[in-house]
Amino acid sequence: IEDYKFNISDYELTGNKKINNILGRNFKRFEKNKNLSKKYEIESISNFKTSITSKDTAGNALSYKMEVKVDLKILKNDNLLNEISFIEKTNYDNTDSKFELKQYEEILLQDLVNQIVFQINNYLSTIR
Repeated sequence: IEDYKFNISDYELTGNKKINNILGRNFKRFEKNKNLSKKYEIESISNFKTSITSKDTAGNALSYKMEVKVDLKILKNDNLLNEISFIEKTNYDNTDSKFELKQYEEILLQDLVNQIVFQINNYLSTIR
């Protein structure tokens, strides 16, 4: 956090609840950076989708693709500075156990969102 010289004074999260929990924890960390001139308000819309990328001859899913997308509006003093989208994707194979597949998808979702959080933080730190 010391590396990032900006403050997030306010944020509004809509979309996927799991993604928003991770984004919210991240944005909350930057509320503490009070004495900085770079103060932003963030509006975010998040979603993710999973799709089947291949099937066997019986029509059962063999592999999937997960895509996470976060659309941001970055404002300063209620003036729109920028709108930007961050997208991360991954492919993965099906498993015999539906429970294991769900667990694995949770981990993948978290990893993809963490990659987006890193990109968002880096992006915000580069705004002049």
